[in-house]
Parts: sequence; structure tokens; C-alpha cells
Amino acid sequence: MALYIDAILGEISLAQRREMLQKVATTGVYLDCSYAQTLQRIRDQKGSRSKLGIEVLMWVSPAEQPLRIDELCHAFAVEIDSTDLNPENITPQDTVLKSCLGLAVVDSDTLTVRPIRYTLLGYLSQPSVLPNAHRTLGQTCLTYLNYDQVKWLPADETRTLKTWYFSNIHLCIGGVMQKWNSQATQNLLFLCY
Repeated sequence: MALYIDAILGEISLAQRREMLQKVATTGVYLDCSYAQTLQRIRDQKGSRSKLGIEVLMWVSPAEQPLRIDELCHAFAVEIDSTDLNPENITPQDTVLKSCLGLAVVDSDTLTVRPIRYTLLGYLSQPSVLPNAHRTLGQTCLTYLNYDQVKWLPADETRTLKTWYFSNIHLCIGGVMQKWNSQATQNLLFLCY
């Protein structure tokens, strides 16, 4: 609903607003336009909020299974080329949600993050919308797996890994890797190491 209101209020004259209201009420069109406008507003945010808002959408769009909000906050704490997770980099949940200006929400029952509308997933899957998303996700996942705290876990210590907030890393990697062909995966691995 908010996206429709934004689309209507985005028009500058009363006649244009009435026309947009009529189009939205009868056909529900202009969601892509509303998504594009909201993405631009996300990009126009000050400081790190812009990057965070875009990254929320990057993580939500290709996920094979929804990530919990705490897992998402830990994913944002990963610093490429670091050797361990710095807990002081963990972004508060409300900041994460506010940064994407309502395009992603938390399901109150499961605490998983999902798009406000599932039509948003189709929009975000267009290559020009989030052009480096898979690369960013892949680098984050590989960095996390290479953290000293993770890579030195004994193979039989799966219970220890499950206590980590970002323990569904295999879901992240599975979703990201499925989206790539083998050449793109090889290129990413070459670039990361």
C-alpha cells in the first residue's frame, strides 16, 4: 500500500495524481516504478544506511530459505579480508529494517526477513537492479567460512556451529551458487583469493 501511495504522491499535479490513483486502483500497475523510486530513496540515504538498505534487498532476494533477522545482522557484520567476526560490527535489527524503507519486513512468527510483496523478488532479480549482488553475497559467505572461529571447528562439532547466529551459511551459499553458472563461480573464486 505504501508503494502505491508513494507512486501517487510522486506525481506533481493534482490531475496527474488523480490519473495515477485511477491506474493504481483499477490495474495495480506501476509497482516497478514504485520499486525503482524506493530503491533510489534507499540509495539517497546518508552514510552507511544506503549500502545497508541495498544489502538487505541483496540478501532477501536470492535466498532459497528465508534468513532470520539475527542471521542477517551477522551477515552485515562480515568484513571482507578480515579473519574473524567483530561483534561490535553487528548492526541493530531496527536499523537494518529501517534502512530498506519498508521493502523488507520481519515475519513476527518466524523472525525471518521477507520482501514486503513477492512481486519485489521479480523486480530485484533483473540484472540491472542489483548488478553486483551475487558477488557481494559470495564474498561475504566465503569470508565467513574462512573466519578462524569457523574453519578451525572440528568436523564433528556441528552443534557448536549451530549456535552461531549465521549458522545457515550453507543456505546462503546454496542459494547464491545455484544462481551462478560454473564459469561465474570460477571467476568469483579467482577474484576472492
